[in-house]
Amino acid sequence: MKAYLLFLLVAFRRACGTPNPTLQWDPETTKDCIEWYNNSDGESCEYVRSLFGITPEQFHEWNPSVGLDCQPWEYQSYCIVTMEKINNTIMTTSSSSSITTVSTSSVITPAPSPTSWTDMGCYVEDPALPILEENMSPEGGDAALSIPKCENTCYLKAYVFAGVQEGNQCWCGSYEGGEWASNQTDCNIPCTGDSKAFCGGKGLVNIFMAEQNEASTTTTVYTARASSTTTAAGSPISETQSSGAMRNLAIF
Repeated sequence: MKAYLLFLLVAFRRACGTPNPTLQWDPETTKDCIEWYNNSDGESCEYVRSLFGITPEQFHEWNPSVGLDCQPWEYQSYCIVTMEKINNTIMTTSSSSSITTVSTSSVITPAPSPTSWTDMGCYVEDPALPILEENMSPEGGDAALSIPKCENTCYLKAYVFAGVQEGNQCWCGSYEGGEWASNQTDCNIPCTGDSKAFCGGKGLVNIFMAEQNEASTTTTVYTARASSTTTAAGSPISETQSSGAMRNLAIF
């Protein structure tokens, strides 16, 4: 199974962070924060920066109330991952030579959402173990829930799976832990934000899995030919392979 680099990056941070602040926080904190450290365990500022691989300059930029010297360090929530940092997670490889040139590029762009999600079907909720990890909807449910809205919410929180339930609940997870419903048509409650689509049922969840979209890979090779009676001529040979969406079967 291939793990999505973006999901892996933030899933590691999720071990100690939360998607929303649980303590008081500085209103000047960067607006694109997607992961927070809640400073309630007595750890030092220097320890937290080192734990999450954040430079003093980055930490100060995200949390203006904290100086480069880690002062003041208060009992509050601090930003540890931003959307900008995630969007800068790009892999590019390139190689070249003077006679033969081979250029290969592969760029993964994580915003704003994958162009494709796989419909996994209707799953039965286990009362003892939720199918997906986190309920993203407010108490009482989302009055304007749609499947694309839930998918994008889960993607921006670095989850691989999105699920809709009872018409107004959006759930996200890095794994799915349920069983397929024997009757797939039981997921028949309309979405509160899209009456033409179904958002699960009572004790049933429609689950979707994000697909990784990778740019096409182009390889171009130039070879030179020369003759004693003619001038040298270059002939390009080009081969292009288009790669489709790769499944994210990620389990953390």
